[in-house]
Amino acid sequence: MTVGVILSVKVDLLFSRVLSSLAGGLVGALLVLLPAEAAKLQSWQFDRSQKQLSFVTDQPVQPKVQFLTNPARLVIELPDTSLERRRIRQNETGAIDEIQIRREDDNLAQIIIELDNDYSIDPAQVVVRGTSRTGWIVQLPEPQPQRRSQRRASRNQPAVTVAVMPYVEATTLEAVELSGSQVILRSDRPLTRYRSGWDQATASYQITLPATRLASGFSPPRLDPRGSLLSLKASQQGDSVVLSLMPAPGVQVGALAANGSMLALNLTGRAQPRLGQINRSPLPPLDQLPNVASQRIKVAIDPGHGGRDPGAVGIGGLRETDIVLAVSLKLAEILQQQGVEVVLTRRDEREIDLEPRVSMANRADVDLFISVHANAISMSRPDVNGIETYYYAAGAARTLADIIQESLLDATGSKSRGVKQARFYVLHRTQMPAALVELGFVTGAEDAPLLADSAYRELLAKGVARGVLHYITENF
Repeated sequence: MTVGVILSVKVDLLFSRVLSSLAGGLVGALLVLLPAEAAKLQSWQFDRSQKQLSFVTDQPVQPKVQFLTNPARLVIELPDTSLERRRIRQNETGAIDEIQIRREDDNLAQIIIELDNDYSIDPAQVVVRGTSRTGWIVQLPEPQPQRRSQRRASRNQPAVTVAVMPYVEATTLEAVELSGSQVILRSDRPLTRYRSGWDQATASYQITLPATRLASGFSPPRLDPRGSLLSLKASQQGDSVVLSLMPAPGVQVGALAANGSMLALNLTGRAQPRLGQINRSPLPPLDQLPNVASQRIKVAIDPGHGGRDPGAVGIGGLRETDIVLAVSLKLAEILQQQGVEVVLTRRDEREIDLEPRVSMANRADVDLFISVHANAISMSRPDVNGIETYYYAAGAARTLADIIQESLLDATGSKSRGVKQARFYVLHRTQMPAALVELGFVTGAEDAPLLADSAYRELLAKGVARGVLHYITENF
């Protein structure tokens, strides 16, 4: 082989190596520069009645939202998002003129809500909120008419950036427990975001857990009537759970501390004995009621209303008189079995005025007077439910009312509406300790079905009977 041929072969080999090296470098650079696959706008919907836009992408996207004028419009930019069609238009009616979905470039999609020329919105009231990793809701305020002078004044206004609330996966509040001097909240993940303090409207101490939901079947703990708390309630309020509690007299709310998925509220001090609970022994079980025949006690039972006066009428035509007569007759039967002499102001469906009821009890010289009623409120408030007991004079009557209320709550698990003082005729005109019990609300979504049930009425009768018998054993 000649020298020229050898040199030519070497040059060709060297040139090939250089080209190969350059090609590899270019491919590597291209691999680095190529963007990740863009997200796709999968679906969207505008609810005219709610003024609400919702949309979903196939991958997480962080929207950017601005309000612009002339014309008034809300522009939602979706970075790194592609559309199959370059532009979609949907005409609307009223204050909203149209919805546009358009592709600005290969990696930027826009959703534009354009208002009619005569309307505008306050951008500070626009809510943009993530509902999942890929879902969003844009809630518009009610559009307001604009005069021509307002439109002219807004022509040169700069774009206003609208805040975007990212999706935060909800925590589940699984349980609330009472342990010694602590209220313990347990969840399925660490509780790092919460706020607490006194609520002036309800005079209760509240713990608010944002981005939290109550577990399915959640129920608060049952409170000891002599314990550190008068009430404890957990409720779902939008995206937050609010725990409201009211400490007993003598108890102070202490420090709130988080430890992983547990949040503990310390209670300090000792609960002062509530009136009617001083030196009181525990209630007996419902199936172990005491016999008090040796005390020779006489009790008047007063079923409220009757005859032409049905009392309150609630859900499904549920009548107060039917409930209280059934409960009162069963109550009389239980008390008689336990050695109590019973006087009933009525035994059947008849109308009796208030004065004869009181006179009957006073003439019979009874030791205790129990008036039995069912509560009611507007049919538009089915959320109001619970048992409450009334007294007039402090002392023995208050103690009687306290014990009956405690016994009923323990027997039924119903909500407590408290023990209250009232100047009802049958309470302040009777000459013996007297209590008036409201067994529940005939208008309540929770109470009404129970009050209509014969088994529950018998349970109510047992609850009142136990309270009366316990009062007798403690005070006679």
